[in-house]
Amino acid sequence: MAIAGHVGAVYIETTDPPAAFTKEATEANAYFTQYMIIDTTKRYWDKNSPVLVYVNDELVSNGFEIEHCGGVIVFEEALTSADTVTVSGMSVSVAQRGGFFNWSLELTSDTSDITTFHSDGWKENLHIIKGFTASAESYWGDSEFVQSFGKEVIIALYVDNTASKKRYEGYAVISSDGIETAVDDIVNESIEFEGNGRLYYRED
Repeated sequence: MAIAGHVGAVYIETTDPPAAFTKEATEANAYFTQYMIIDTTKRYWDKNSPVLVYVNDELVSNGFEIEHCGGVIVFEEALTSADTVTVSGMSVSVAQRGGFFNWSLELTSDTSDITTFHSDGWKENLHIIKGFTASAESYWGDSEFVQSFGKEVIIALYVDNTASKKRYEGYAVISSDGIETAVDDIVNESIEFEGNGRLYYRED
């Protein structure tokens, strides 16, 4: 599945140490299944530190997934409008170090053949792995952006330019880049990303 857009950004973790936060408030989506931390400065959580989830001030240990990239808790079963969710953990500071345009996103999944004698002659496959790759043309990047080649970064692929900031967001590794310069033209640097984990769709 391929998706394309115009503008994107690269965020890199700063050298600041992770900062602890305690019982920070979250905001629910319309279905009360996803809860995003409200404080935008704490949207990216340290993947090596535990995240504690509280529902109505009671600690819960299962029935949810943690999305460190974006600061979101996803519940397996919907809560109600009367429920409050708070989170504790460690956040990391990130800063935009590059930007690009004309991006292309490819979502992939591998399959495994699980055909048996009970398949009545039909071939059956099981989707077992999902991933993503992205490519774009970079229009700017500072020294940290250049030094991040081969390292994990956060990419944001914006699908529109409205205040909602609709985007795909996830961890990725800069896998390759190349510079092409035409006569009397600006420098266009092509760049490719290899996804590292899940890709998320955000609106905020």
